Amino acid sequence: MIAVIPTCRSISLEHFGPLIDDGVRFIVVDDSEGVVKVNHPQFEVYTWADRRRILGGNEIAIPRGTGSCRDLGFYIAWKESDVDEIVVALDDDCSIELPDFPEQVRSRFRVAKRPTLNGNPRFYNHFDLYEDGDLAGLFPRGFPYSARVNYQRLEPGNEVTVAARFNLGLWKGVPDIHAVDRIGLERCEFPEARLLHENVILPEGTATCLCAGSMQLHREVVPAIYQLPMMIEIFPGWPLDRLGDIWAGYILKTLMDIRGERMSVGGPLVRHLRIGPLQQNLRREHLGHLVNEEFIDLLTHLRGEIESGDYQEMMAQLQELFARNAHKASPILCAYLSKLQSPLSAWIAALRS
Repeated sequence: MIAVIPTCRSISLEHFGPLIDDGVRFIVVDDSEGVVKVNHPQFEVYTWADRRRILGGNEIAIPRGTGSCRDLGFYIAWKESDVDEIVVALDDDCSIELPDFPEQVRSRFRVAKRPTLNGNPRFYNHFDLYEDGDLAGLFPRGFPYSARVNYQRLEPGNEVTVAARFNLGLWKGVPDIHAVDRIGLERCEFPEARLLHENVILPEGTATCLCAGSMQLHREVVPAIYQLPMMIEIFPGWPLDRLGDIWAGYILKTLMDIRGERMSVGGPLVRHLRIGPLQQNLRREHLGHLVNEEFIDLLTHLRGEIESGDYQEMMAQLQELFARNAHKASPILCAYLSKLQSPLSAWIAALRS
């Protein structure tokens, strides 16, 4: 098992005790000017000088200054891991409190009976998994606003016997919601949140919002969890931001559905410790709100043109489709997709190298 953690601050070893005790290798992406130091033999810190050394002319694939920097860790894990390895993605402000966290992670990737959702909704609010009263009425960051109209809580139903290829781990503490959704809330922390259902399988065609702060994936899918570059200026003073992991999740679920593979969501829980700056996130998320559903609709439209293959090849197909269809999008999304071409092409080239 390999853990990938991006940081521009520091790493607190006590946050990751169960993984350390399990012998997990940690890849830390230093998104600073080289100030991150970790004195532990299981931790390897990679700087931007390492990015240049490892990627060479393809370093444009992985930007700095946003959560997308974790792509460097994903790339290293993909290149250096065993074929059946599990990659754990965590944020530096997440704390693992469950002693059996590593074993719970492994269990998600074994063939077993587990519940799936009733029906076949297009979007799933994974806060439905929490006990009544916990996070009631909230939606995760990236959940389309139109899908919130008349949304009905979804319950797990029939069991299916599968092994997941990707598991979205949920949080207690600070939930990952849009900044605008925090306005008017009486509380933004749920320190004792508990899951009503431990883990569910998402049906084909049903997507949820994948926050990169806690997720686990089979090495094979790493090419398709590419965190899309963010903080891209669309017009002066206005960047499109805070959707890199969310859009990556919609892409991944689309490709997994094409391949007939399954994604799970639920435990093991981690504790999320830090709440982001409200005013800054309000501004950074604004343009994304305007085109989030358009991006999802475009992806749905393009799905029929993607042939099943390995994830690396499917990402290459998607890159070509984005290039051919960018001009049909709204001005905001067109500008973003146009600027995405160079880093996405570099990501695919790096995977092939």
